[in-house]
Amino acid sequence: GTACYVRGAKKVVEALETELGVKMGETTTDRRFSLTAQRCFGACGLAPVIMIDDDTHGNLDRSSVVDVVQEHQDNHSEVH
Repeated sequence: GTACYVRGAKKVVEALETELGVKMGETTTDRRFSLTAQRCFGACGLAPVIMIDDDTHGNLDRSSVVDVVQEHQDNHSEVH
């Protein structure tokens, strides 16, 4: 949405693409992450916002979004 766009969503998306190694509309090879754009999460006060599973993360920038993804990967790593 507009609030996310104005507050730097493009830079957050670029950081996600780099961190995950996928472009918008693609899924990681391990199928754990898909990168898609949504019109609005209704959390304008927290913009820019991403959602991973049922968790909403806001007030993001390039570095904090990478931290969120890495934390999610660490907390949900599969046991082999």
